[in-house]
Amino acid sequence: MADRGRIPRLIGRSRNQHPRPFDDVVLITGATSGIGAGLATRFHARGAQVVITGRDRTRLSAMAAEHPGMMPVVMDVADPESVRRAMNDIESAQPHVTTLINNAGVQRPLDFSAKELPAITDIAAEIATNFTGLVDVTSTALPLLRRAPRARVVHVGSGLGFVPLTAAPVYSATKAAVHSFAVSLRHQLRYSNIQVVELIPPVVDTPLHRSMQAAPPMAMPLDKFLDSVMAGLDSGGDEIAIGLGRVSIIGSRLAPSILLRLINRDSPPP
Repeated sequence: MADRGRIPRLIGRSRNQHPRPFDDVVLITGATSGIGAGLATRFHARGAQVVITGRDRTRLSAMAAEHPGMMPVVMDVADPESVRRAMNDIESAQPHVTTLINNAGVQRPLDFSAKELPAITDIAAEIATNFTGLVDVTSTALPLLRRAPRARVVHVGSGLGFVPLTAAPVYSATKAAVHSFAVSLRHQLRYSNIQVVELIPPVVDTPLHRSMQAAPPMAMPLDKFLDSVMAGLDSGGDEIAIGLGRVSIIGSRLAPSILLRLINRDSPPP
């Protein structure tokens, strides 16, 4: 059990403004870079109490120092004990959570046609971060979400969950699982105070693609993507598909084989 007196209640906000109902207390996983960091700064600028989580204490502290009022909490979504310690700390500091954004993710290029097959440790770590950790964080956060008058869970999926990038097969499969989980969770919580939102991005220019020599072709600039996300969240919809993410959904239903070839046209043959 975590020391519940370790983190003081943070009641100050970044601006003297009344936040939107869903913006009261926003908890974001994987919040120290890319989409997570971008969303954290956007909500912080709107006056929300933002709880940022990640594995790297130094990066969390630096981000909180740059944005006074953010609450940094170390949490490795792939480690159930870490998730529970972090949630205990958050519960000791906040009355509830109004928005949970499951953003933490990792993408690895894995080639199952190679002579040297991918290591099971790499496969398991990717699944644990992208999917089982997302399910665990959601389940563990539900009591805090239920305490709010209105709350929402936002799962960051991907257009690759509908049409896979074959060079990243495990990542694509985990995002397909995120979509399925979002649909089921939305159905189970339909009579509760909790909305379930699936965010379906296109390729966005973020450190997620750090293993690549350059940003992927047609990658959307992060700021442009964040503008669309915030507008989509404010609209109140259950599904926010942006740019090529929306194209992937439509294409997977109307012309799946054609879109599969287009997305993977630069992939080398086995």
